[in-house]
Parts: sequence; C-alpha cells; structure tokens
Amino acid sequence: EDLLHVAKRPRPIGFPSLSAPGDMEEILSSHHFMFEDTFRVKTIDDSRFERAGRIDCESDQFAGNNLELDINHIIYPVSPGDMLQIAITDNVSPDRNRKLNTAYDHDKRLLGQSVMDHFEYVMYGKVYKKDENKKDSTAEVHASYGGLLMKLRSDPVQLQEFHVADAIYILIRKPQTASS
Repeated sequence: EDLLHVAKRPRPIGFPSLSAPGDMEEILSSHHFMFEDTFRVKTIDDSRFERAGRIDCESDQFAGNNLELDINHIIYPVSPGDMLQIAITDNVSPDRNRKLNTAYDHDKRLLGQSVMDHFEYVMYGKVYKKDENKKDSTAEVHASYGGLLMKLRSDPVQLQEFHVADAIYILIRKPQTASS
C-alpha cells in the first residue's frame, strides 16, 4: 500500500487561507497551492469496495465547485454532512526547488517539516485527463491516486494550473469547530 495513502496527520487549526499560529502560518502562507476550497460531503458510495468509498462533495464557498473522490474510509472516516478542507499542490517539500521522487524522500526524518504535517489525510497521484467545456464555462480534472480516483469540477480559471501527467498531492482535513 502506498505510504501516502496511510498518512494520517494531526489536526491543525485554521486553513491555509486563514492565519495560523507560529511555524504553521509561515509554512502554509508561503506554500503555493494549485487549488484550495472547503467542501461539504453530500453522499458516500461504499458499495463497490471494502475499504474505499467514493465521496461526492459540493463547495461551501464557490457555486459550481464539485469534488468526487475515492478515499480509504477505514483510515479516514467521513460522513454525509462533514466539512472537508481540500488543498492540491504539486510539491510538499519545504524547499520548493526540491522535487520528491521516491517514497523515501517523504520520510519525515529526511524531509523535515512540510505542509503535509498540517493535514490529516494525504494522497499522491497523477492527472490523467482534463476537460474544458467552453459552453458552460466549466473544467474538470481527473486524477488517480494509486487507483483511488478524483474528479474535480470548477471554472477553468481555478483549474488552469492542472495539466495531464502532472504529479499532484491532495491534502485533506476536517476544519476545527468552536467546540473542538
């Protein structure tokens, strides 16, 4: 099983677009995300696979943003109505010039502190398809994270940085609430 599929991270406070305390603020504010949004889980289809379910989510902030994503619901359980903060990036290294090529490069002892430390569930994958519908002014990005699939629908401007064969990371966490 891919190392990054099982990367369950401690729950941080805030979201990259919001201020955060100390080192976290510095790391997240300086990190470039290709896409970030907060989604509400509408439905979960876990009828096809024993350990994975497909979640269907709608953006809480941008009308028209929709995410369908397969996740390992044993490692990272979600329920309809849950809020998920999603960020997608092409590099999790604290040194933007360093590309991570192997699973060993992601070892915390070698990598040091990274943006992954501030999310609960991280997957690594590749974009295999991108569609743009000029008539509806929408775009879709399709990616595979070791067989777990993603379809992200948004406006073309928000998805302009995605290209076929790009290696990407999806970083997920549940937002902190006032009672947490």
